[in-house]
Amino acid sequence: MIRLVIFDFDGTIVDSKTAYYNSISKHLAPLGFSKNKIDETIDLGLNLGETLKKFIPSWFYRWVVRRKIMKDVLKEVSLVRKCHDTSKIENIRKRKILVSNSLSEFVIPVLKHLRLNRLFREVYCADDFDDKTSFIKMYLKIHGIRPYECIYVGDRVTDVNLAKKIKCYSAIVYGKCSWNSKKELMAAKPDFIVPDLADLKRIVETFKG
Repeated sequence: MIRLVIFDFDGTIVDSKTAYYNSISKHLAPLGFSKNKIDETIDLGLNLGETLKKFIPSWFYRWVVRRKIMKDVLKEVSLVRKCHDTSKIENIRKRKILVSNSLSEFVIPVLKHLRLNRLFREVYCADDFDDKTSFIKMYLKIHGIRPYECIYVGDRVTDVNLAKKIKCYSAIVYGKCSWNSKKELMAAKPDFIVPDLADLKRIVETFKG
């Protein structure tokens, strides 16, 4: 039986890829990094702080650049759109939480703007943890939820790998918002791969008990 459904944010719930790619590239390109190098690093699926560590050794300068990036990204809040018909998530009668590598200063305004703030029982952002995998493992332990009672919903290869580390099920949603192609996602061998969030209810209900 599934007791918990964990949702990723960027590329799964909202289409924020362009905002992040453009802003990060804008501030790293002048430092001499190529667009391909920047894009490849962003695709690793790390939080913004960890992404910047790949380019900038100084913690203080990383802090300065991160503030500049987030200032630009926050300007895009009103332009961010839903990836799918998120009303379908409401039909999943399970504990639903959101765990994002994005900062709360971006996630919370977007959720409010799109009227999604009541969709999830709890929302956790990059401000709340250093490592997403470790945080989810701790969350499961605290709430007495076994890994096989949980499904992690994401949109990229790193989400499949994260679920494997946690030993929970992975449900990957592919489409125009996804940060990886369907071919790349299939190669990562998720437990489930679907074109729309509407299919999640069917997946969750396959687990009886």
